Amino acid sequence: MTDRSIPADRPGLSRRGFLGGVGASAAALTVGGVLGDARPASAAYYMKWGAVVSPGDASNNIDFSRKVDILRRMRPQTARISMFWGDPYNRRFSDAQLDSLRGTGLTEMIIQSSEDPDPNLARHQLSLMLPYIDAHPNTLFVWEIGNEPDWHQPNNPWLARWNRLATIRDNKPSQDRGNLLWAVNMPAGRWAGDGSGFTFGSSGSWFDSFVRDTGDGLGGMLSGPYQPDVVTVHCYSSTYLKRGADGGGERNPYKMIDYVRGWNSRISMKVTEAGIDGYKSDRGYRYVTFGSSVANETAGQIDSVCFYGIPPAEREYGIGEGEADQIGTHP
Repeated sequence: MTDRSIPADRPGLSRRGFLGGVGASAAALTVGGVLGDARPASAAYYMKWGAVVSPGDASNNIDFSRKVDILRRMRPQTARISMFWGDPYNRRFSDAQLDSLRGTGLTEMIIQSSEDPDPNLARHQLSLMLPYIDAHPNTLFVWEIGNEPDWHQPNNPWLARWNRLATIRDNKPSQDRGNLLWAVNMPAGRWAGDGSGFTFGSSGSWFDSFVRDTGDGLGGMLSGPYQPDVVTVHCYSSTYLKRGADGGGERNPYKMIDYVRGWNSRISMKVTEAGIDGYKSDRGYRYVTFGSSVANETAGQIDSVCFYGIPPAEREYGIGEGEADQIGTHP
């Protein structure tokens, strides 16, 4: 948990068209129909389905063609690519591998930065991706800055906030592209009683400090001159991905969604990790239930969801062929 091309006859569709100017709801209603083959999750809102794709290493790698096959079974339109997992200075996926992933039906690729980059490191990482982004102007790319910042700055949400907003301030003017959205990943939702040693207090108080305008000229995370185009959230549970599961409260899998919506109910959102902790024979179908309902429950503010993850993800979260087939029954 620490990780489609637009049809050729629509070459003029820009990222401004994707966002529509009024959040994900407008994006879903105005351009969702041209973004792929999947049917809408409901009569009102379009949903893109996918998974987290992590690189392997010498000890746990699986054949790359198997990764591609698992993703294809899900009938995907999006994928979150852990591009700098374990190596913040070098790409972990080649252009040819990205082409293979795009070939499964993707119209969107979410490129994950390293876990906690500063503005200079984030600039280096995106520079490594820009040639590929430029070469595929009809694919929507989402540059996701950071990952679960409360894991990396458990008692310093102000520094985590500064690194991300300063990254946008310093780099977006020169690195922006028409087919590129800038995103910031929200906290995992740690809290003082989760056994991790987190001592800031509640997840809500950490989140509040992370998104609030501190008067340093950067504005707020969810409002202001350098707010991202998109914010990304993670949703986890041991049972069901629905509001109030696992006793609710700090364990509510909708917690981070609700935190964001409490501050800004219009900013575009994507779920870049969602998962049930532990194998269940119908887990993939439970994922379909979540993905089919979350757009309606947020009035279209969420337009895509990536489940965690294609192996080599941790065993309790890994999606195999059977589960991928279950997820592939999505609307």
